Amino acid sequence: MQVEQITDLAPYLADLTDILVNTVASGASVGFLPPLERAGAEAYWHGVQAMIDAGTVIQLLAIENGKAYGAVQLAPSSKDNARHRAEVQKLMVAPRSRRHGIGKRLMVALEHTAWELGRTLLILDTRRGDIADGLYGRMGYTRFGIVPAFTIDSDGTSHDTCFFYKHLTPAK
Repeated sequence: MQVEQITDLAPYLADLTDILVNTVASGASVGFLPPLERAGAEAYWHGVQAMIDAGTVIQLLAIENGKAYGAVQLAPSSKDNARHRAEVQKLMVAPRSRRHGIGKRLMVALEHTAWELGRTLLILDTRRGDIADGLYGRMGYTRFGIVPAFTIDSDGTSHDTCFFYKHLTPAK
C-alpha cells in the first residue's frame, strides 16, 4: 500500500464515496450524520476537489492496486502570522481495512508533506473516544483541550471533542 498526494480525485471517487459513507455509518465523527446518502458523500468529494484545485487543501490517499483505502487532508493556514502551521482534516480508513496501520501511514506521509511545505505545527480535533483519539496520542500529538458537547448525533446525544497539536522536528 502506498500513500500518495492526489490532485485528481475522479479515478477514486467511488472508493472515496464508499469510505465516507461507511465511516459515517460506523459511527466516526467526521462532520456528517448517518445515514449519509451517496449523493451527499459525492458532493463532499467534489467540494474537496475544488479546494485541491484552489490550493487550499492537500489530499493524501492510501492506495493499493488502483483502489483507495484511506484518506487524510492537510489544510495549510493562509494567515500571514500562521504560515508555519496546518490543520489535519478528515482522517478516514475504510472500516473493513482498519487496524492494519493505514491511518498511521497516512499520518506519517501527511507530516512529511507538512514538513516539506515548511509547516512545523499541526493541529487537529477528534471526538473523544473515537478510534483516532488513541492513534494521535501514540503518534506524539499532545492533547491540549477537551470541549464538552462539541458535536451532536442525530438522536441529540452530545459528545466531547479533543484538540491536539504536534510540533514537527527534522528526522534524525
